[in-house]
Amino acid sequence: MENRYYETLYLVHPERNDEERQDLSNKLTKIITDHGGKVFKVDPWPLRKLAYKVQKQTKGYYVLMEYEAPGDTIQELTRNLRIDERVMKFITMRKDKTWTPEES
Repeated sequence: MENRYYETLYLVHPERNDEERQDLSNKLTKIITDHGGKVFKVDPWPLRKLAYKVQKQTKGYYVLMEYEAPGDTIQELTRNLRIDERVMKFITMRKDKTWTPEES
């Protein structure tokens, strides 16, 4: 199966510490690499005030991931994001075919 470029933005509960947030990023990165993908960027953002309440919270930590993976990886990633209590909300988008990654 052909690899495509994706971007996932997820929102982490504000009461989670740095270690828990890093552990979550490592877990998601491992899922992608175990399924034959490659992570280009994991960009954690500082604590931000949300425009509206999400799960009764007014603040949260966003993390942006850019990666390349086969389509079935997205199903597994989505399943893990849904069942992890640290994640309040997430969205995954497929990047345009002309997009080129900036490798860090």
